[in-house]
Order: sequence, then structure tokens, then C-alpha cells
Amino acid sequence: MEEVKTNITLDIFRSSNLLSRYGAKMVADVGLNSIQQWVILRTIINRGEISIGELKEEMLVTKQNMTGMINRLQQSNLVTLFQDPEDKRRTRVKITEEGIRVYEQLKSLRNDFNAQTYHIYSDQEIVVLSDLLSRLVEHLKEEE
Repeated sequence: MEEVKTNITLDIFRSSNLLSRYGAKMVADVGLNSIQQWVILRTIINRGEISIGELKEEMLVTKQNMTGMINRLQQSNLVTLFQDPEDKRRTRVKITEEGIRVYEQLKSLRNDFNAQTYHIYSDQEIVVLSDLLSRLVEHLKEEE
């Protein structure tokens, strides 16, 4: 069983490397610099206005890294920053019209990629895979 667990871990690493290659091409095709920028845009779209601290927690990065990523997105006019009206110490982020446009372009590329990548699984297998990976990520975050 230890060999199987090791194979799973190594396959996840290999999958991560391959997905990073595909993801890097997709984000470059729409003018983004990194997959992390894509994840940030998606998170903001899904959650609406969000604080930099909440984004930092979601992305599992340091405050300095998050600040740099947000600043680059702001310079590209993809997000805008504003002071939280309820807590002046907190900075919030929201997506701009340009950010929505870029994200919509990515969504099309993502849908094509997903169709090509996951056609080897049934819908039920995709749901199970998603659940298993989500549980693994949550467990690893707790262990950190």
C-alpha cells in the first residue's frame, strides 16, 4: 500500500507540472503573467469584493506575495482596490470590466481544455475525483 500511496503522490506532482504548462499557455494567450493571476480573478468573480487578507488565505501565499500579485493586476487595469467602508485598515479588491473581459476569454480556453482533458472520465468519476482532491487539499492545509 505504501508503494501505491507513493505513486499517487508522484502522479499528482507530474499532473501538477503538466497542468502548469497548459495553464501557463492559456494565461499567456490572454495577456496574464501567471496562473495565480487567473486564480485571483476567478476567486474575485466567484466571491465578489474580497479583502486582500481573504485572498491571501484562499491562495495560500504570504501577504507580500499577494500584494505584489494584486499590484500587477491593478497596473493592468484588471482589478481595483478600495478601502473597506467598515474597517479602514482593510483593503478590498474588486474586478474591473477589463478583468471580466480577460476572465471570459480564459473561460473559453478553459472549457476547451476541460473538454479535451476530462473526456476520459464519466461525470460521476469527475465528481468523485473533485471530492477526493478537495479533501486532500483541506487535509494538507490543516497539517501545515
